[in-house]
Amino acid sequence: MKKLFPILILFALFLNSCTSPMKTQTALPTVMPTQNAVPETQSSTGQGYPRLGMWWPDIWNQPLEQIARYDWVILGDWQAEAIPQLRALNPKILLLNSTNACELSFNPDDSEENDLVKKIPYQWFLTQVGSTLTQDIDATQTTLPVAALTAQDSSGNEIDLFLPGDALLIENESVYVKRVNSSNLTLEVERGYVRPASAHKAGARIAAHISFWPNSWLLNVSTLSPTAVLDGQFGPERWTDFNARRGQAFLADAKWDGLLIDRSDPNESWLIGNSTARSIDPDQSNQLLTDYSAFDTAWNDGLRSYLHKLRQAVGEEKILFLNWGIADFADTNGDNFEGFPTLTGSPNWHAQVFGPTEAGSYQDWISKAKTPNLTMVETYEDNSGPAPEDTDGYPNRCAQADFVPNYQKMRLGLTTALLMNGYFSYEMNTEGHGSLCLMWFDEYDNAGQGQGYLGQPIGDAVAVAPFSPPDLIQGLTWESWADQGYALSVSPSSDLTPAGSASVEAKVSQSAGTDWQASYSVAPVEIQNGQEYTLTFSAQANMPTVITAWIQQDHDPWQTYLWFGEFDLTDEWQTFTLPLAAEGNDSAAQLHFGLGKQVANIWLGDVSLKQGNADVYRRDFEHGIVLVNATRQAVTLQLGGEFRKINGQQDPAVNDGSIVTEVTLPAQDGIILLRVPVQ
Repeated sequence: MKKLFPILILFALFLNSCTSPMKTQTALPTVMPTQNAVPETQSSTGQGYPRLGMWWPDIWNQPLEQIARYDWVILGDWQAEAIPQLRALNPKILLLNSTNACELSFNPDDSEENDLVKKIPYQWFLTQVGSTLTQDIDATQTTLPVAALTAQDSSGNEIDLFLPGDALLIENESVYVKRVNSSNLTLEVERGYVRPASAHKAGARIAAHISFWPNSWLLNVSTLSPTAVLDGQFGPERWTDFNARRGQAFLADAKWDGLLIDRSDPNESWLIGNSTARSIDPDQSNQLLTDYSAFDTAWNDGLRSYLHKLRQAVGEEKILFLNWGIADFADTNGDNFEGFPTLTGSPNWHAQVFGPTEAGSYQDWISKAKTPNLTMVETYEDNSGPAPEDTDGYPNRCAQADFVPNYQKMRLGLTTALLMNGYFSYEMNTEGHGSLCLMWFDEYDNAGQGQGYLGQPIGDAVAVAPFSPPDLIQGLTWESWADQGYALSVSPSSDLTPAGSASVEAKVSQSAGTDWQASYSVAPVEIQNGQEYTLTFSAQANMPTVITAWIQQDHDPWQTYLWFGEFDLTDEWQTFTLPLAAEGNDSAAQLHFGLGKQVANIWLGDVSLKQGNADVYRRDFEHGIVLVNATRQAVTLQLGGEFRKINGQQDPAVNDGSIVTEVTLPAQDGIILLRVPVQ
């Protein structure tokens, strides 16, 4: 997730080639479906594949001819001058302006850049739990007396309200904390930090801003936000009302095709521990929460309201594109899967591609969002991100003469995108995006032969690796358990799963809010360190609820070997498939379903646990095929005919131009192969 200020970093065009060959690993034999070759004279209709996008290139230091090669490009208001030249170079290019759903940037060293953040009413900022001033202060006083320095929740957990380095909000002023004096309950501060100093009365609320990105503050998207008047024409309103009008203004120039809405992700309580936030105070009441579920719901409601108002304001023809966005398919034209995939397996490749996930999988966004659909896989060479206090900028390795990108990671991302009709971008890092460098790969244009060379898809992606290992839990006995304060009963049910099998009904009739304290479990399960295991199950509930699944040690210290995560249930059956690698060895581990989050009736069925991973896919195009191996083991694939590898320069160990009838794909890798013309 990134910021909207331009980062002008010298462009280094990638010209290097890889010298490290692709290593061969033990292969799993698989059988590919036979496909007829397409005659060379057959042409594609419409836009061919791969389809490419790019975020925030540097129009001043990078050749516009290179920027114009992409099918769509995200710019900013400050880069509008390049629109005529880019359209002249590529009349079909889509150009998006950019905004942010919940953050505003500031420059503490240049007051002229802070006009907007200065005028935002203090009620609209998302802050932490704070305290109050115990005395009146004037506009110059730098020692501030406060009522408390810590707060304690109902469970006895204590947090610091203020820390050195915090930016604090006191009505319409912000201050910077230099020192916290616990002996006399005072704060030593710099006054007028970004937002100008003023006098304040005793009792005025003082609370820490929340920052996720350097030199930015969070705004409150939730419906719990207090209202305030910024413009008398509109009366009391929230940030989302103002921000929708602001988004409309970004598209006032008809030359823009649409708008990126960055930081449009749901369930914003994730900020706690992942930003400067030690707490979140949604209504600025200084009440420390122990449960943020109501805040998350209010945030999601506010975010959807903002997107709907923005859609109404800009009309149906403009593109609204999200980044890791909330599942709002009706108002938006796609979602960006930023920093995905990784080579570490997190986030889970299968869930992000095929779902189900709460924010929508790649498949969901491709099939449900408005057209034109710009849903994209955006893979990073470097997945690191800056800490909120880090303002030194990104150390750009791409600018170094000996830089060689991770071709394998690029291929995994590109071929993942090609499994469906999305776009792809490979960028250096979130802290600079395309401005860091515009890497161009042999796979983008068949080593210079021309973009769109694959033509159109001639079918959906299909799984091509046989996967029939034994079910590790078949025939084992299931048991239910409930801790003090919880009640759980499990019995056979007449409700059939999507596969037509019997299910069980788990009734949680008493809950104190913790999933694992009412569980449904099976043992013994043998787990081997580093091996992949695929959990599959179907589930539904009588109301929206969350369950968890994991495999752990059956005795102290209760080590967790596989954490499959949380699953959002509805009143309709869903089937979940999660492949993960085990972290540890155990011949008698337990598979648990945590059901105790809330009082609910939950149905489970078709539960299986198998060693291995079936995430190997093929998709056929007019002029080639795409293969993806998202597992942790190499696979050998029979192709059902002759295909030619790309004759490339960057990674000749993979793209050597040879004709093949089978190919061995290393773990977490992909490849594009070209059809051999019929003679």
